[in-house]
Amino acid sequence: MKFEKVNMPLNKNLYNKLNNMCIFNNLKLEFRNRLIFKVDETNVNFIEPHRFIIKINDIALVLLCYDNLNLYLYDKDIVVNVPLLKELIAEIRSKSYGA
Repeated sequence: MKFEKVNMPLNKNLYNKLNNMCIFNNLKLEFRNRLIFKVDETNVNFIEPHRFIIKINDIALVLLCYDNLNLYLYDKDIVVNVPLLKELIAEIRSKSYGA
């Protein structure tokens, strides 16, 4: 069985929004590009989503992007938009985690 790896392009507008928000809030944004693994001679594809990792103090908030438009928290059940993400960041910053 042979696989073909294909890099998927990123929506620059989405990346710029997240990057600007992180710069404004003095946070670190890490990005990992998405891959699609295609199985040769079949119609089977495996999608690895884009990952945006925002580091807030000692916490890493991982956002997944499957379709270049929507962000998801943890899995595809929790959709996150930019205003909700700002609220999450403020909530995490206001609490002290750990002992």
